[in-house]
Amino acid sequence: MRFQACTIVRQFLRVQTIYETALLSNCIPKSSFEVTSRFSGSFPVPQSATFLQDDKNAKVVLLGTVHFSKQSIEDVSEIVKHLNPNAILVELCRQRVSLLELDDKQFLEDAKNFDARKFNREAAKGQNFVSGMLHAMLLKTYADIAKELGVAPGGEFRRAYHEMKKIPGCKLFLGDRPIQITIARAFQSLSVYELGQVLYHLTTANPKPLDKHQLEKYKDKDFVQAQFEEITRDVPAFKKIFHVFVDERDKCLAYSIQECVRSVKKPRVLAVVGMGHVDGISKYYGKMKQEHIIPLLVIPPEPLYKVFIRKGLKFTFYFMIFSFFYRLLFG
Repeated sequence: MRFQACTIVRQFLRVQTIYETALLSNCIPKSSFEVTSRFSGSFPVPQSATFLQDDKNAKVVLLGTVHFSKQSIEDVSEIVKHLNPNAILVELCRQRVSLLELDDKQFLEDAKNFDARKFNREAAKGQNFVSGMLHAMLLKTYADIAKELGVAPGGEFRRAYHEMKKIPGCKLFLGDRPIQITIARAFQSLSVYELGQVLYHLTTANPKPLDKHQLEKYKDKDFVQAQFEEITRDVPAFKKIFHVFVDERDKCLAYSIQECVRSVKKPRVLAVVGMGHVDGISKYYGKMKQEHIIPLLVIPPEPLYKVFIRKGLKFTFYFMIFSFFYRLLFG
């Protein structure tokens, strides 16, 4: 049962990771740097980068990255060289911050010879049981994808982290919503029937192996739209899940960037996020208020059927313990 649950969550996280990659809308050629003239004082940036703000108050660059892309890693360094930021924000939360300390070569080696006990032991360090299990499942998901693509996850975030440490006074900000809240909100947004659809799809689907060369297809908007329509046609409930995983997080990330700008003097901010979040962040940046974000950080009350199931299992467990001791004492 525990193995089945882990498989379900890993498949769910895998779908989310690949979906973010699939939201790419523009091609990013290998030599993608060009001077942007939309803003005064602009400097060379990749085509995947956007100036959220470029005025006397702040200079804010939003870099959209392709997860598992070596070019995206180099894009980070190129922008840092020109911007010399005093704050860098990455699309991570505290539960995923360990990605910043991963050793790429060691991770790829471990992924090829996956040791579940080692990964679970490392994941559980300094965390409670739930956070540790979730972290372990995230690592397993990353390991599966890394093994298929030959690239360690989060390389662009690690590069941003290491570049930050080279700049005196530069601060690192974690901009994403806690992953537990996102998963809980996604599943609780579903009805019983929709939840059944999603669980059936995730447990029976046999995803095709990833090919890093085939990922380029996801830069074509028509191809992406066709993929999205196909999966939501088969399982309409995924529309709700993608809303929680993408649109809600776009708002949270936009608000985090706003707070990052507000908290540093003469801000020169680089925000590094997955390409799938760029359009949403650009749309919401400067418009988000605290009252807009607080509801997105709350896990909705459990539906009654879940409460009954949880309490039923709890009392069943207590009854079994009572029955065991009763038979032990009174034969």
